[in-house]
Amino acid sequence: MRSDAPPVSGPQVFGTVILGGGPGGVALLLAALRRGAFDALLDDGLAIVERASEIGRGAIGDYVITSDSGAETFIDCLQNATEPMLAALRTHPAALDVARYMPGAVPLRLVGRLMQVIGDRLSAILIVRGAELLTEHAALQVRRAPDGLWQVVTRGLAGGGPRVLLARNVVFSMGGEQPIERLCHERVGGAPLLPRHAATVVQSGMLFRAPGRDAVARRLRGIAAPRAVVVGGSTSAVAAANLLLTQLPDVTFGAGGVTILHRRPMRVFYASAEAALAENYTEFGPDDICPLTGRVFRLAGLRLDSRELLMRARGLGGRPPEPRLRLQMMGELSEAEIDTMLGEADLIVAALGYRPRLVPCLDIDGAPLALRGNTDAMVPLVDDACRVVDGAGAPWPGLFALGLANGFVPSGTFGGEASFVGQANGLWLWQTDVGGMVVDQICARRGGPQGRTRQAETEVA
Repeated sequence: MRSDAPPVSGPQVFGTVILGGGPGGVALLLAALRRGAFDALLDDGLAIVERASEIGRGAIGDYVITSDSGAETFIDCLQNATEPMLAALRTHPAALDVARYMPGAVPLRLVGRLMQVIGDRLSAILIVRGAELLTEHAALQVRRAPDGLWQVVTRGLAGGGPRVLLARNVVFSMGGEQPIERLCHERVGGAPLLPRHAATVVQSGMLFRAPGRDAVARRLRGIAAPRAVVVGGSTSAVAAANLLLTQLPDVTFGAGGVTILHRRPMRVFYASAEAALAENYTEFGPDDICPLTGRVFRLAGLRLDSRELLMRARGLGGRPPEPRLRLQMMGELSEAEIDTMLGEADLIVAALGYRPRLVPCLDIDGAPLALRGNTDAMVPLVDDACRVVDGAGAPWPGLFALGLANGFVPSGTFGGEASFVGQANGLWLWQTDVGGMVVDQICARRGGPQGRTRQAETEVA
C-alpha cells in the first residue's frame, strides 16, 4: 500500500525511522509490543520505509528451503500477544499452517505468508495511530545533521521528488545480501572463485530461490554423476547441500557427488551435554556449553534438517548414512588439491555468508560515514547492543541495525557458548530480547537527539 500522506511541511522530527519493513523491521514493532513500549514508540513519531507494497514478508517467503528454527518460534509472537488484533491471528490459516510443523523445521514460504498476514495487521494498527508507512518507497541516503538528528532521504518508486525525513533514531532492517565482489577477492585454494570459475559458480542465495534452483537443475540434468562443491561451513552451506540432494529429482549424485568444503569444524546442536554423550558426540568442552541453558553449541550448532544431514554424513547417533555427501576441511588439502576439486566441479555453490544491505551513510560534511561494517566482510556492523559503530568500535548515537547479517553476537544475559565465532540470526531473538534491547535504547533517547559531543566528533574525524 502506498502512503497518500502529503509531504512534510516543516521540521517534523520522527522519533524512529525504520529502513526496511520485512521480518527484521516488523520484529522491532513486535518487540515493542511485548515490552509494553509500543505506544511510546508511536507517540514519539514512527516512519517505516519499505520498497514492497506491504510490510512483514520481506524476501523470506521466496526461499524454497526450510527454517533452522522450530515452527513454534514463528508463532510465539501471536501466542504471547497482548494486542487483540494480533492475538486474533492465532487461528488464522497462515498461523495454523506453520503450527502443524511444530516442533520441526517449517518451509520458509509458509513463514513468509505468516509474516505477510502479521504485517497487514500491524499496518492497520499503525495507520490508525498516525505512523507513516512509506511503502513502495526507497531509502536513498542517511546523513548526520549538525543538530544530532539524522536526515533520511527517500523517494517513491512510482516517481516524484525526494523527501527528507528527520529522525532521532534510524534502524537499518533492510535484510542481507551477498556481494559478488567478495567472490573476486577472497581466496579459495590458490585464487578467488571469480573470475576463474565464472561458468560454474552460483551464490547460495540464488540457489535458495525457485528460479535459481530450477536453473541449476537444468544445468546438471543429463550429466552422469555430476559433481558439486559447496564452499562454506554455515547453516546456509549445509542447507544448500540438502537442497541439491533432495530437490533436484532429475539429477543423480553418486557417492561423494556433493562436497562441503569448509574452513572450520561444523558443530552439532544438542539440548544438553548428557544428550550429546548419549549419542557418543564428544567434540565439545566447557566453553561450548551455554551457561544459561546448558545447551551444547547453542549458537554454532546446526539444527533441524541441516543437523540431520550433517549427522548422517558423519554417521552420528545411529542415523542412516548419506554417502552422496562428503565433508572436507580446507586445511586438510593443499591449494593445488582444492583448485583441482573446484576445476572438476560441474557446480560450485558459494555459501560465504551475508552482509547487511545498507544505503550510503554520510557525515555532516558529506563525507562517507565511518562504519566498521564497511571495512571487512567478516566484521560486524553493530556492537553488543545492536548499535551501528564506527571504525574504532564507537557507536553512532541513534543508529541501530536489527535483522539478517548485522553481526550481532548474543552474550551475557542472552547466553550462548563462549567459544562461538560468527553471528547469530534468528527471528525469534529479534522479536523478543534483542529487539527489546533496541526498543529500550530508543525509548531512553526520547526528548532529544543526544548527538555526539564535540570531543567525540573530533576523535572520529
